[in-house]
Amino acid sequence: MTAGRHFGPTLYVEKPLANSIGESEVMLQSARKYKRVVQVGQQQRSGQHWQDVVALVRSGKLGTIRKIKTWGYFDYGKARPKVPDSPVPAGVDYDMWLGPAPQRPFNPNRFHFNFRWFWDYSGGQMTNLGHHALDIMHWTLGGMPSPTLGTASAAGG
Repeated sequence: MTAGRHFGPTLYVEKPLANSIGESEVMLQSARKYKRVVQVGQQQRSGQHWQDVVALVRSGKLGTIRKIKTWGYFDYGKARPKVPDSPVPAGVDYDMWLGPAPQRPFNPNRFHFNFRWFWDYSGGQMTNLGHHALDIMHWTLGGMPSPTLGTASAAGG
């Protein structure tokens, strides 16, 4: 889970919010217990073009929306050269960075940007960039109820 900053009653966190549904539920329980609002960073909502799309769909000019498809081609998963484990960089609280993930020696390939390619810390491109597309769909439809079992699917390589 990504560490957050505390701004009064709001806790701001960066994506991914959590690495599992269980972690999300713990965060929800904690937010309720401590009476906090949790906000997840979704920078694409600031883009005027996305706001225009949302307004267009919600205006009804496109008629009834019956099906949504989204996709992403994210060619970021190229193999990285192997590098040896190394000491934790000065100023890094590595235990806090790891959070609930398994203890591992520090390795630059598992840190910052590259952490996305390890199941210990991320859900791959689905939780890295895929959630942005899903968020836009959910936002556009005004928070409609989630799909029922068997009505949503995903495929990947």
